[in-house]
Order: sequence, then structure tokens, then C-alpha cells
Amino acid sequence: MPTPELRFLTDRSLGDHHVPGALRAAGWAVVSMRERYGAVSAQALADIDWIQDATAGGEVLLTGDKAIAKRPAEARTVIAAGARVFALGSNQLTGAQKAARLLLHEAAIFRRAALEAPFIVSVGDRRLETIKLFG
Repeated sequence: MPTPELRFLTDRSLGDHHVPGALRAAGWAVVSMRERYGAVSAQALADIDWIQDATAGGEVLLTGDKAIAKRPAEARTVIAAGARVFALGSNQLTGAQKAARLLLHEAAIFRRAALEAPFIVSVGDRRLETIKLFG
């Protein structure tokens, strides 16, 4: 299902190794924040900065933090940047569980990522659900 035109950035909450590695093994074009910005800079980078940067570069954002939809600064940034964000419905998962959840919904994620932005979609254990942005 992966398509060459879709590129993804994983944020800090998805880790640096397991999730990006599992997605790459499945054919996704993905880079982690640590790979992009370096270990120290990735930890210090404000959410609004990486959201703007990755979106400007055409990337789809993957996060474990669906609360960004409710934090005004981040929600406004998602809207202004026209970001496409997929957030795990629970961040209380292991790296293997996070990767498995994203891969379980691979086809739906790729279909939704091709639609008009901005949006934040929660990736639950059974389905995807669009989250209302509070900006």
C-alpha cells in the first residue's frame, strides 16, 4: 500500500528506532525527529516548530500525542500550516504496539493522507477518527 509520494515524520513520542524501523520495513518513507534534527535538538524543539517545518516539507506527521489538537498554539499551527497529522489514540503502548497499530490501519492512513488538510486523525485500535481542532 505505501506510495512513493507520501513521506512521514515521526515525533519524539513514537521513539527513534522501533516505530520508524517497522514502518520502513513495510515500505513507508519515514524519518524520525532524532534523525532529522539530532538527539539534543529533537528533544528541545517546540511542537509548533517541527509541525511547521515538516509540513512545509510535504511530510505527513505521526505522533503519539493526540492532545496537540486541544492545545491552542499547536492546533493553530496545524491549521495554519495545513498539516496532516495521525495521532495514536493511546500513548500508553510499547514501541511494537505503536508500530503494529499504525500498520494495522496502513491502507486507511494512506487514503486519508491523500485528502485535503489540515486534520488530526486519531488512530485507535479499531478505527481512525477525525479530531476536532481547537485553535
